[in-house]
Order: sequence, then C-alpha cells, then structure tokens
Amino acid sequence: MSLAQQRWDLSGPPPRSKAAYRFRDNWADPDSFGVMLRHYYRNASVRRRMHEFLGLTRTNPATAAYIVGNNGWSGYYGPSPPSALWRYLEARMDVERSLWDRDSLIFDFDLEYHNFDSPAVPWLDPDRAFALQLPLVNATLHVLNAAGIEPLILVSGRGFHLLWSVAQSSPACHSLAALGHVPPTLEAQYAHPIPPTGTGIDPLLARAYSGAGLLAEYVGHRVLALASPLSSIPVQLTAIEVGPGPYGREILSFDISEYGDPLHTRHIRIPFSAYLKPRHFEWALGEAGVRHILPIFEIPLAGMTLREALRTARNPAAAAELARRPSVRIPDHSTATSHLLDTYSASPLASFHRQFAAGPWNDSPFPPGFRPPPIPGAPPCVNWLLDHPNDWMLRPAAIQHVTRVLTALDWPPQRIVHLIHACYQCDCDLGCDWRRLDPLNRAMFYTRLFAGMIAGGADTFVDMNCVSHQEKGYCMNPECRENLATYRGLLVERRLT
Repeated sequence: MSLAQQRWDLSGPPPRSKAAYRFRDNWADPDSFGVMLRHYYRNASVRRRMHEFLGLTRTNPATAAYIVGNNGWSGYYGPSPPSALWRYLEARMDVERSLWDRDSLIFDFDLEYHNFDSPAVPWLDPDRAFALQLPLVNATLHVLNAAGIEPLILVSGRGFHLLWSVAQSSPACHSLAALGHVPPTLEAQYAHPIPPTGTGIDPLLARAYSGAGLLAEYVGHRVLALASPLSSIPVQLTAIEVGPGPYGREILSFDISEYGDPLHTRHIRIPFSAYLKPRHFEWALGEAGVRHILPIFEIPLAGMTLREALRTARNPAAAAELARRPSVRIPDHSTATSHLLDTYSASPLASFHRQFAAGPWNDSPFPPGFRPPPIPGAPPCVNWLLDHPNDWMLRPAAIQHVTRVLTALDWPPQRIVHLIHACYQCDCDLGCDWRRLDPLNRAMFYTRLFAGMIAGGADTFVDMNCVSHQEKGYCMNPECRENLATYRGLLVERRLT
C-alpha cells in the first residue's frame, strides 16, 4: 500500500490547541519555547511512547544500549544509559537512541530531501519538500512490503525513517552475519567495552550489521530503479551533490551511510522528541528565523495523510495527543527479512558483493603515511581530490568520482579501497576521530557502494561529464584538457562486454 493510500484510525485533522498557539505567539521569547518544551516532555503519553521505542517494558529494562541528547547548537551529550532519559527531557533536548540494541538488529532507512544551496528549504517549505519524496517513500514501501516487511514510519524534520528489527537469535540474523565482513581494526573496537554499557558488541551482531549494509544496498538499487522515473528531482544513494535546478542543487536521498560507520556510533531520533536541527543553522537563518521554524517533533506517520502529519509535527498539543494512540515499538520482521535475503542472494549485486569480499584485504599495496602521486591516465580532477583529502575524500560525491574513473581505468575495487584508506591515514587533519570511525571500514563501504552501482547497472553515469562536475562544485581546474565523457564511455563499454 502506498503512502498516499495508507490510512489508519485517526479521526479528522489534528486538534488545534489554543494553548499551543498561545505558546506560538510568545516564541519570540526563547524562554517561552523552553517552557512549552518542558511542559510537553512531561506529558505521560509522550514519555510512554519514548520508553516503548527504547524497548522498555514494565518487566524488562530498555534494550537500547544508550541514548544521546542535543540542544541543537552544540554536539551530542552522552552517551548515557537509557535511564537518563528524564534528565535529557528536563534539559529540553533533542533525544536519540542507539542503533545498537541488546536483543535485535535494527534496520533504519533514512529518506530525506536535501538542498545543498539552501539547507533550510525543507523547514521553510515542508509541503513541497515532503511531497517531492512521495515517489521515493512509495518505492521503498513497495520493495519492503513485497517481502512482508511493514516498517515503522517516522516523520522527521526533512524526511522519513523506515525502521524494523530482526531478532539476534533468528535465522535471518545468522544469515546476515554469514554475509558480513568486519575489518580486523573494527573487530578490535567492538571487542573492547564501549561506554556506557561496559560491554563490547557481540561478534555475531557486528557481522550481521555489516551484512545489513549489503542488504540495504540491494534495496537501494531497487528503489532507485522504481523512484527515479517518477521523481521530478534526482534520487541518490546517500547525499551526493548534483547540478542546479530551478530551486538549487536539490536531491532525494535514500541514505544508508550509517552502515559505513561502526554500529556503536550511530543513533536514531526517538519518536515525539523535539527536532532541534534548525538551530545548527542559526548563523544563516538568524535567531528569529529559527524561532519561526520551530517547533518540530519527530512523530510516527500512523496512517495520517502527509498534510496531517506535517501539521501535527509542528503543533505540540497535537503531537502530545497523537502520543496517546499509535505504538512506536520497532516491529520485528525476522521472517520477512529472510524472504528479502532470498531475493538479494539471487541478484547480480550479491554476486558482486561476494567477489568484493574475497579481497585481498590483509596486505595493502600502500604503506602507512603514503601520499598518492598522480595516477597515470587519471584526469586532474581525480588527482586533485586525492592530493587534497581534507575534507574532500570524506564526501560521498568525491569517492564516487574517484571510484568511477579508476574503475574505467581497470582498477579492481579492492585496490581503490586501499588507495582511499591510504588517504585517510595521511597526516592531513581530516577532523575524523578514527579511533571511533574505522577508516578501512569506511573506505570499504563507500567503494563497494559505488562500484556495486556500476557493476549492477544502478549508476547510469548521467552526470559523468565536465559540465555536471563543474556544476556540482568538484572541478578545480576548468581549463584542463581532459573530458570526463571519455571515462564514461569506457564504463559503458565495460558494461556492454
């Protein structure tokens, strides 16, 4: 059933609370917003739904490994035990739970609208930003529903989260673990106690999380094929810049980038939490601009129409009323995930993944501290990126460009991984805490993602030309004599042979 067709038992439009609008009138005063948020967070139904999402029951402690909080202006506070939730709420924070769960492997597909020229667009014009996403959401639901997966759908500030879980004791989790590959450096991280839990991550769960990334890529390929012809703006796997349109450089993102990071570093906003991300852009929007945008709350779609959901998410009284009704417990779809795995295992992408995983991974051709010299046959735009990894080689679009060109030059994906890994190990002040964000794991994830799109046909190379590369902001030498269309032709030729 499509998002546009889905309806549950919500009677009529969201309630319009006089109290809510009285708060809204006073939000020029920051203290009024804080009073409203504290009052909202003390609502028993709101806290009950949050406990549910944390896996907390009357007889068992929360299954979430930790929570974090954010006031929108600074970084995350925590991680802290789930029992600290009340402190975070009293501090009026935007609260998230760990993707890491003690009982389950959680799948999270993050669907978002991005505008690289005007990041505030989805908050200033949510009706348009969310309506544009309908082909993407419907395509994702079509793929998941066909396997029997009916995810929990959360409406966020600029998109949707689709979540479901797989029991760690289930055959599906063991099948995912059999597919996954965890680099030795990341295995060592997982083996050490991770605050605040005092334990490491079970090796089975670690491998299953890696396997979940493979399955997410497969779903992403199918979603791209279904959604792209129906979308009026480009659809991308992760946030990849495109050329400008009438509204700037805007895309729809099927974002699975979390699978490129260690499990214990990723978290998901809790339903009915305040969404305070606009505060991060106060430098551009101004204090008054941010106060005009807020409040926004993370809410379950719960069968509402898109318009109803957007209005409810921006009305504290309506959000609190909604909290009385739908469950936000992450649904278990272990058996259905096995069905999805069966279709993945028979796909050409699964064949590519098996070849990719074969390595070799133990012996890198590039020693630690290696700075890549100019690559023979590569255009200046690729060599410039490799020579300036900070922060270019942290951007998915840059890794995609390097992967495309080097694949056209007959580099195997494993060698591309080692080259990107070498860039990450250079002393160039990347700003990443590589003690937490394993560099080899990240290089493997993004190279596999983009090389898999080439091998599986999901990459159409439509933007692999010099004009598009300039429009995206990645051409540093527009006077060079190379033509990216040459490398596009090589990739098309490889696909045909």
